[in-house]
Amino acid sequence: MKKILFIFAIGIGIFTACKKGELVENTKYEKLEPGSTKFAYLKLLNASPGSPVVNFYINGTKFSSVYTSSGKENGGFGYNGLFPDLGYAYTTPKSQTLSAKILDNASINPGLEVFNNSIVPEGGKYYSIITNGLYNTTTKQIPNYTVIEDVRPATDTTKVFVRLINMYSGGPSVDMIDLTTGQTLAKAVPTGTASSWFIIPNPGQSNKYAFKNSTTSVAYSVSLIATLTKGRAYTVYTRGVAGNTTYPFDLGFYTTFY
Repeated sequence: MKKILFIFAIGIGIFTACKKGELVENTKYEKLEPGSTKFAYLKLLNASPGSPVVNFYINGTKFSSVYTSSGKENGGFGYNGLFPDLGYAYTTPKSQTLSAKILDNASINPGLEVFNNSIVPEGGKYYSIITNGLYNTTTKQIPNYTVIEDVRPATDTTKVFVRLINMYSGGPSVDMIDLTTGQTLAKAVPTGTASSWFIIPNPGQSNKYAFKNSTTSVAYSVSLIATLTKGRAYTVYTRGVAGNTTYPFDLGFYTTFY
């Protein structure tokens, strides 16, 4: 089934009062097929351990935020925060400045810019942009970021596709193993990179996955137990800082395509 995106045409949406207590919506919408080359599509993951809660900006304009009903900023994205949690946000396909700022109402360093880098997304393409590396409390900066193009696999309703992204800062390459079958699903994925898509065995039921140091074959103490929905493609990612007891090896996952 095709999915249709509806995008607000900024600056032309208004509500007109016809009678007392009655509103008529005059907002114009643009009907957009997914993957339209008119836009580039971004998903942002803050995998920087120790990062303050931030919101992301593109060319100085807020790109991610959580608001109250009064329109005031009410939240953002700290370590392991994902925006948007499902689907993608869109932007213009050209060279852009992506930055992150601490919330304006934070008690420490409100409004401080802690990340600023250039991205060049292409029209019709999907990207995961992952800030990473241990937050520097001296310079007050998120030190690194990784841009990964998200190429949709040939999903269907009988299969579950998964890829592994290794964001374990300073760590080794990582293997992902299905403990039910013993099958190695992803092998020797270096830090800062993604594996190819693979199809998991026994889709649609609870499965347990282990993760190993590719060099020593020693398993990490953290494993993943998940029931992944057929017809979707998921990203499983490692996070943390090697040798850091505050931010040890850990895991997360999100829906990439559905």
